[in-house]
Amino acid sequence: MLSNLKTVVITGGAGGIGREFSRLFAKDGYRVVVFSLLAEELKALTQELRRTAPHAEILSHQIDLSQPDAAEKVMAWCDNRSIEIDVLVNNVGFGLLGEHVELDLARVERMLTLNNLLLTKLTLLVGRKMKQRRRGHILIVSSMVGFSPAPFFAAYSGSKAYALAFSVAVARELKDYGVTVSCLCPGTTRTQFLDTAQTAVESARGITRFVSAYTVTPDVVAAAGYRGLFAGKLIIVPNVFLTIQSVFLRCLPMRWVSGFVHRQARQKATA
Repeated sequence: MLSNLKTVVITGGAGGIGREFSRLFAKDGYRVVVFSLLAEELKALTQELRRTAPHAEILSHQIDLSQPDAAEKVMAWCDNRSIEIDVLVNNVGFGLLGEHVELDLARVERMLTLNNLLLTKLTLLVGRKMKQRRRGHILIVSSMVGFSPAPFFAAYSGSKAYALAFSVAVARELKDYGVTVSCLCPGTTRTQFLDTAQTAVESARGITRFVSAYTVTPDVVAAAGYRGLFAGKLIIVPNVFLTIQSVFLRCLPMRWVSGFVHRQARQKATA
């Protein structure tokens, strides 16, 4: 039987922003349960946290979260171990750069399954239990591109717009039951995200340069998300600069923003 610690489940918690979340929760004494694809990253994280946060329990499970039934497998794994989830961090996801009609169909399907289907199902399965207990926290990681359409990042920006709208709607549904839902919207972060998002499509070059103009570190993003989650913030943007940018993106016509991004990406592709 597991000890009576508060438990956080983090998807994609072994690398990038997710790794920083794992460190923060472990430091605060949570039982940290991490689901991720790469076994070597999970092993390295587990060894690190057991060294730096010996008072915390660290559990990990290697799984391909882009499979359609991944959410059910995550819940079954937790239920089989009598793990009661106090905090869910829907962090895992990836992007694809380049003109949409030139992308590989299988990779697009995998991305949308990971970015949207998994978080929707996990929020349902975990949120249902939190509602019954009348307590819990859910954090969904979206992106600044969720505020606006991004040509050459079309499906990814669309998936993050879904994550943002979904978070706001579910937050209102669960508010009266003591369950908080927050949405973290970082800008480009210094992780392996852009490397994973690269494709052989020529148009990927310009949008990569455009979104790389301003970056933040994953520890800054995770710290902002951590603070905002427990402060009950609905939408969390990591710093003042990005907050101002998000306000402009929400006020400007989507057609104008889309045209601006398209022009900038085209110019940077030939620069």
